[in-house]
Amino acid sequence: MIFCHEWMQTVDGEMCAIRLKKDLTASVGEPILLFTASAAEWTVGSNQTVNGEEKQVFVTDGPYPYRTSEGKLFLLWSSGGEEGYAIGIAESLNGDIDGKWIHQKELLFKKDGGHGMIFTDLNGSAYVTLHSPNHTPNERPCFFPIEEKNGTIVLK
Repeated sequence: MIFCHEWMQTVDGEMCAIRLKKDLTASVGEPILLFTASAAEWTVGSNQTVNGEEKQVFVTDGPYPYRTSEGKLFLLWSSGGEEGYAIGIAESLNGDIDGKWIHQKELLFKKDGGHGMIFTDLNGSAYVTLHSPNHTPNERPCFFPIEEKNGTIVLK
């Protein structure tokens, strides 16, 4: 299972993973740290009060693993970017969850949307769904066609 330790817990949000029992009733072992939010060049922190102190914090949110047709393991995830809430792509260098993760410089979605998930429609076309804008109560589901191109995922 992939999960986040959010900025309220760690200041620099963490993306983590833990094994689950086959019947999903409990965890097995200890969680592993995949990466922190600030490890990606595209993330922008925000000033927040944490335990009575003003700190620059970084968000990790909305992890979604995706295996490409070439076998690469990607993790879509959301954080603050230059143009608002955004979706980045991290790639596992060894193709497994416990690999070293690198962050692609180009965002999948860069302006005011997050929590991306990929699906294929009944005709075989791939889409990313996300919420936008990132302002309650105006958030709405959005759907964008995507393709695998030049070793990554891009909006068509």
